[in-house]
Amino acid sequence: MGDLNSNRIGYKWRSSKWFIVATVTIALFIESFLYGFLVPILPYMFRNRLNLDISQTQRLTSAVLSLHGFISAVSGPVIGHFADKTLDRKTPLLLSLAGCIAGTIMVACSRLLPFLFLGRILQGVAGSTAWIVGLATVADTLGQDNMGTVMGVIMSFVNAGMISGPMVSGIMLEVAGYWLTWCVPLLVLVVDVIARLLMIEAPEESSSDSSSEVAEATSLLPQQERSNSHDASTTIGFWRFMLSDIRVVTTLIVAISCTGMNTSFHTTLALHTQEAFGWGTSRVGFMFFLLAMPAIILGPFAGMLRDRIGVKIPATISLILQAMMMGLLGAAGNPNLPWASFQNRGPALFIAGIIAMGTLRPFVSGIGPVELTAVVKTHEKQEPGIFGPRGGYSRVFSMTDVAAHAGLTIGPVVSGALSEKFGYATMSWTLGSLYLSLAILVLIFLGSGSRSKGGKAKTEQEDLDSQSV
Repeated sequence: MGDLNSNRIGYKWRSSKWFIVATVTIALFIESFLYGFLVPILPYMFRNRLNLDISQTQRLTSAVLSLHGFISAVSGPVIGHFADKTLDRKTPLLLSLAGCIAGTIMVACSRLLPFLFLGRILQGVAGSTAWIVGLATVADTLGQDNMGTVMGVIMSFVNAGMISGPMVSGIMLEVAGYWLTWCVPLLVLVVDVIARLLMIEAPEESSSDSSSEVAEATSLLPQQERSNSHDASTTIGFWRFMLSDIRVVTTLIVAISCTGMNTSFHTTLALHTQEAFGWGTSRVGFMFFLLAMPAIILGPFAGMLRDRIGVKIPATISLILQAMMMGLLGAAGNPNLPWASFQNRGPALFIAGIIAMGTLRPFVSGIGPVELTAVVKTHEKQEPGIFGPRGGYSRVFSMTDVAAHAGLTIGPVVSGALSEKFGYATMSWTLGSLYLSLAILVLIFLGSGSRSKGGKAKTEQEDLDSQSV
């Protein structure tokens, strides 16, 4: 197989690490681009194409957007299970692309609400597949030493997609009309098609090679370890094994909580700034720009920092400072606090808090894939083949995918309810307390190694000592 692959045109660069990572980055950029691309178009679609009453716009917009997250969360474990059983990573990526194209065309052509929802479901499943299999491909391709840096770069492109999606569609709809607007994502998807077809997986990751290596390594293990390995390679055994690891549980808690708290800005910022400062839509849009832009710039730096010193210190400091900034945002514009009122420093303090939150978020946002990749590699080193011949990366990243979409679903509900019932300040201070709680969890549990076969914590130094013995 290796000789056959090496005869392909451009084999060297098509199978290179940089091209594989670039292909995955393009796929995830497009997924985030398409998620936000629909937002400015939906009111037009409801009014002019689906002929729905204008009073239904807000409710249906929420339903269409939340459906994407719900479908992704539900389908994630199933996708991860089957992706780890496929012979390669490229096939699931191509299938996800086909689903994304079909879903996008269905959404664009929708004249009936059920057709629109069906297209959105296809987009959700395809997007979840792109995330799970894409990150698994990156983990297969890279060594652990570079995972943080690469994830930082990938997250920068993801954030760029989240910003550019609604911006491009809003401008194009106004300037060029409905159908030319939809030509933009379809053109971007063509670029994705070309990249995924060109990508060649490294020959050493073929199933037959992996299977033989796993069989050879597993045969050398004691009987008890072979039993543990077999159990963890099964579907139920895998989830039980991973969720008994405190690093995994802590990482998922952080992913759910931080994603949920990040969405609180989408739910509450516009109404709060309008009531507290009298800001219109243009200033609100600028606040979201200030919130997202630092993450695009600082993402690679945050990733390199994680590669050099680990996730614990940067994430802990970031979470503590974010807790302080949430306190500041709750105080800004509060009439009961003269030093932070609208007439005094309120607007300036709010803007400073938003910029600070955008600057701090990259140091936490990428820890999920990095930590879980480290956990899998540690267990594979201790017990080769424990997760089966294809490893457990797809199933692991389905866990981060479910956690992220759970946060997207829970966050707006909780933050909206707190703000409506108790006020924006109380909501911000409550979330600030949650950031402090997460900082404590990260400080205690992350970056401290994985559990041993007996279930106890085992430090990385102990791992090295045991290997040297």
